[in-house]
Amino acid sequence: MLAGVTLCWILFLRRAKRLGYSFYTIFAWLLLGLPVGTLGAHLFNKIIPALAGNGDGSHSFLGLTVIGSFISCLIYGYLYIKYVIKAPPMQLMDAVAFTFPLAILIGRIGCLLGGCCYGRIAPDSIKNSFLSVFTLPVNCYVPPSQAWQEYHDIPHDPLIWNLPLFLMINALAALVVTEYIYRKRGVFNLYPGTVFAATCTLYAGGRFVVEFTRQERIVADSMFNPWQLAIGLLFVISFLWLSFCLYRRKPSNPKA
Repeated sequence: MLAGVTLCWILFLRRAKRLGYSFYTIFAWLLLGLPVGTLGAHLFNKIIPALAGNGDGSHSFLGLTVIGSFISCLIYGYLYIKYVIKAPPMQLMDAVAFTFPLAILIGRIGCLLGGCCYGRIAPDSIKNSFLSVFTLPVNCYVPPSQAWQEYHDIPHDPLIWNLPLFLMINALAALVVTEYIYRKRGVFNLYPGTVFAATCTLYAGGRFVVEFTRQERIVADSMFNPWQLAIGLLFVISFLWLSFCLYRRKPSNPKA
């Protein structure tokens, strides 16, 4: 994640300079975002279990760091741009939108290597199909990784869904679409905030589906895990935001 953040900073500082923003102004904004994101990450790991009625903080309801960090940074970023930088928030949020999926794309490599995020057991029927490329043998994980602790006592060597790979593919798809929309925002005459709203909607929607491959207990009597509850809320908010932005978009040709 540190590598992803560093790359995002470099790329965004270059973009901000081309847009006419001061280097020091943007750098201060990014720097202060680090403690905000860290605090939000830990805070979500306390809030979601409490809301889900699992206040004891068991393992299955922890690990909401990415979602918590993103939402806290989103709120912080908007308020900082509006009241400190004193610039139109949505224009700058559109410019920085690509950093969200890019940081996740790179950071999830650590999840894959660390074994902290792992999928459920895949059906035996896919072992000889092309879908097997999206799985990992259990013996790929070693102690003391969380994946090893979950599966080490299984007598045979099953394949499990490669959850971090799915998350990286989802982030890559969101990144490609985000950059395309941003570069074409003038052609499409988009309302400020459309790019960022589209990024959140695409990522959250894809992430919600991917979460069905995660090996985690569901919340209460629902069919969803804690990640889906949090990301589902993000999807609804961002989708409504995107719908509003598209509604406010002016036609490219007023006479049409």
